[in-house]
Amino acid sequence: MNHRHTQHHMTEAIKNAIALEDHLTKDPCPECSAKHVLALENYLEEEYHTNPNADRRLLQLAQKVRDIRRELMEMQGLKHNHSSNVLSNSV
Repeated sequence: MNHRHTQHHMTEAIKNAIALEDHLTKDPCPECSAKHVLALENYLEEEYHTNPNADRRLLQLAQKVRDIRRELMEMQGLKHNHSSNVLSNSV
């Protein structure tokens, strides 16, 4: 994995973490929060799995982000439908 890809993954992870914080605190938006938490998780996992020199803590951080995503979904009354891979309101 070349350094440019690592820099891209980590820059995008940081940007999404900042945007997530903004959408959770300053400008609450459940849809944007969901988008940014998924992107953050994706960039962390992608860096870990594509870079043989990646620090194992990236995978641990990705797991923490997944836990946060689940908590956000519960707070917003959403559930993940694994069969169709979509979010839906629990009713």
